[in-house]
Amino acid sequence: MNPLEQNKEVISFSRIKEYFYLLVSWAWVIVLAGAVAGAAAYIISIRTTPIYQTTARLLVSEPPAVRSLDNSTMINVQLTTSTYAEMLTDQIVLQGVIDKLGLQIKPARLQGAVSVAVVKGTQLLEITVEDPDPAQAVAIADTLGKVFALRIHDLQSQRYASTQEGLAKQVSDIENQINITSLAQASEKDPVQKLQIDARLVQYRNLYSSLVTNFEQIRLAEVQTSTNVVIAQPAVFQTAPVRPRTMLNVIVGIFTGMLLAVALIFGIEALDDTIKNPDDIRQNFNLSILGMISNHEMADQKPISQTQPRSPVAEAFRSMRTNITFASVDRPLRRILITSPTPQDGKTTVSSNLAVVLANSEKKVVLLDADLRRPQIHSKFGLVNRAGLSELFVHDLDSLKDVIQFGDASELGVITSGGLPPNPSELLTSNKMIQILDRINQDYDLILIDTPPVLSVTDAVALAPRMDGVILVIKPGKTRQKDLQQTIEELNGVGAHILGVVLNNVNTGSRKYGYYYGQYHSKYSHYYRAA
Repeated sequence: MNPLEQNKEVISFSRIKEYFYLLVSWAWVIVLAGAVAGAAAYIISIRTTPIYQTTARLLVSEPPAVRSLDNSTMINVQLTTSTYAEMLTDQIVLQGVIDKLGLQIKPARLQGAVSVAVVKGTQLLEITVEDPDPAQAVAIADTLGKVFALRIHDLQSQRYASTQEGLAKQVSDIENQINITSLAQASEKDPVQKLQIDARLVQYRNLYSSLVTNFEQIRLAEVQTSTNVVIAQPAVFQTAPVRPRTMLNVIVGIFTGMLLAVALIFGIEALDDTIKNPDDIRQNFNLSILGMISNHEMADQKPISQTQPRSPVAEAFRSMRTNITFASVDRPLRRILITSPTPQDGKTTVSSNLAVVLANSEKKVVLLDADLRRPQIHSKFGLVNRAGLSELFVHDLDSLKDVIQFGDASELGVITSGGLPPNPSELLTSNKMIQILDRINQDYDLILIDTPPVLSVTDAVALAPRMDGVILVIKPGKTRQKDLQQTIEELNGVGAHILGVVLNNVNTGSRKYGYYYGQYHSKYSHYYRAA
């Protein structure tokens, strides 16, 4: 397997794992949605009028004259059965059922309650009737079969009715002629006339016999060619309704509710463009992860690396220090700018703690507050902010020793912002700023510079080209991918050297994304507990 395919498999597995933990984190919502949907389905079901169903079967027998086993006969019988299936629900038949049962409904409504199907491979028609009254359903099914059988009989009788009527009239006329001729024969005395009457009487009787024969042949033809429809299986009274199926509805409701909840969760997740885990950084921005700092409480807003140096969070900052050391082995890092895409990402917290752990590594470190708009470094170390960076722009650089302060961490030098000037961007991009940094580097190994967010003002971008490296601080679940992308583009546009990204304020106990950070937190906390 080549490295590309292996990398794709890792990404795919990571994505599957992310989806799994996403569902786990929202399991309570999914369960709640299923419960609500199931309860709604139950309430609707018990309030729905129950519908009962019954079935009757009609046998369509082929005419005796066409009974055979050839294919054409079978096809004709099947066509007849299919035709009858359509005719069973026509308006005439349905109206006949309504009249017989005295129903107060329209044929169209009755048609909606009746369905007819041909039983495959047979000459059976299956009539299914649904009704809120099980007894009425049985009556409709049986009556429908009877009415339809009469209608088929009437339709077939109409084919021979006119011929039969004509023959019957002729038979009646001949009978009259025979009767009249018989009377004339009895009263005639003349032998010659009598012979003539006898001849006519024979003719009438022969004609009568022929007409009667024809009439019987017509009747026989009607019987031989008529289809017979009979009720093969009467409808049965049902005690259990077919609808609503409460238990099934509840189960379907639960699963439907859960599926909708899952779809909604994935929909919200798809619309959420915030950075959620380290994989988003690596895959989408190709940046290194310098550190992941879990959310923590700070005593008096002071750096936790100073107040609790053996805590898991402090250890995470020391790991971050190591990563930064190896982030640029070919380029000495003497000036590092720390910023973030947007406010409230925690860049000042990261700057303060990183400065403390760097100072603990036997390096001479200065933390410079270059946020000349909303400075916070002084509050992190409990320092006054009367004199700082802004004063260095208007005084001789020999006054540097007067603005560097040392708090509880005596090995760390801190230069606060000082007074807030009206033109921070111009000051940070001035030659005097370079002179200030050069002067600090004469006495100190490393300068950490805390600046405003990139997308809020231009200060960080203006200062970034003069730095040996830039560290971006983001907050998972808050920093949007497009904001980070814009930040990277602006920094790259001025030639800044981005060392990597620090994920700050990570919720390691999050059921949603804690699995990404738990492994990092666990190794530090294990060491902390053991110590």
